[in-house]
Amino acid sequence: MITREAIRELAEYESLQGCALTFYYQPDTPQNQSHREEAILVKDLVREALREVEKEGKNACARSDLDRILEVAERLHGNGGKAKAIFADSAQGFWREFDIPAWLPGTSLVVNRRFHLKPLAGVIDASPRVCVCAMDRSKARIFNYKLGEVNEVVDFFKEIPRRGRSDGWAGFDAGHLERKVLNEAMQHFKMVADILLEMHERGGFDNLVIACRDDVWSEIEPHLHVYLKDKLLGRFRADPAVVSDETIREEVERLLDESELKRRQNLVREVLGQAQRNGLGAVGLRRVLRSLETGEIQTLLLGERFKASGSECRNCGHIDLRQSSDCAVCGQPTSHVEDLADPIIGRALRSGIEVLYINEDEEFERAGHIGALLRFRADQNTAMKLAS
Repeated sequence: MITREAIRELAEYESLQGCALTFYYQPDTPQNQSHREEAILVKDLVREALREVEKEGKNACARSDLDRILEVAERLHGNGGKAKAIFADSAQGFWREFDIPAWLPGTSLVVNRRFHLKPLAGVIDASPRVCVCAMDRSKARIFNYKLGEVNEVVDFFKEIPRRGRSDGWAGFDAGHLERKVLNEAMQHFKMVADILLEMHERGGFDNLVIACRDDVWSEIEPHLHVYLKDKLLGRFRADPAVVSDETIREEVERLLDESELKRRQNLVREVLGQAQRNGLGAVGLRRVLRSLETGEIQTLLLGERFKASGSECRNCGHIDLRQSSDCAVCGQPTSHVEDLADPIIGRALRSGIEVLYINEDEEFERAGHIGALLRFRADQNTAMKLAS
């Protein structure tokens, strides 16, 4: 699993020799069990990368890492259905290897000054910690979900009194037993809700999902604290006694996808609306780059099809649309950047800015495939207005 701290370390890394190697492996359904196709694909990528680094005179520092990638590829064999990301620079003794969810656009290999982080943006987005509580009137099981993995952490059973053979005199025993059963179930739901609240207060999860039969949801909901309801992602129908890890994974990912899609759509509408009103929204590459430099950005929105070339200063890190040899800010030499997404994402991650992918949104694409929700507007600062 890859953490935000690890991604921030990768974003801060720079190879002055241009030997930072990034390898992404996306498992695919093989034509045969030998997984020969994926090994052949990696060999082709390594061969092409070697040709490129030889052209640029980086053969010495990159070859050992490329050879090591070939060794790793021979052992992958589907990697248990998980994707793999490797970041390496043998010149600096740097090697980081991560198993991640299989949500990458494909297998790729890049050698450059900085690590290629754009494919990781989708993994960062979809990594909340989800608590799943499956329960009925007598049983409760609590699971943790994180990056496609499901682990059961609590399993307890509370015996409910059973109805006897006779309802007793004038049905009194039956009514008394029914009230006792309802009271036992209520106490059970309250106990489970208290455990969930305690887990939440310890920072145990980001979202909550309830799995239960439809007829008991109305009995469960009143016992959930308002803090738990704020974290409630949704619920799905399940019997806690037999619900499987695979069912939990599928349902949680469905709820996450629905929630994230709605959130991104709302963010796009907010950014576009704020930009039109000259408010806390920025769209288009030039405007977003300016906001990135002035520290205005709260959330960066990047379209899946975004791509633009430019330059990055080796000294101050200034990112420019122009492909000039000298930095417009400090005058030091710059490097040509084929895809500005990498330095933009790296700069955002180093600054603690949230990065979100936006897929297939026509209005956002017309705005340039890039936008940002701002924390403030530097050009609307009173002191700056007076100075100008």
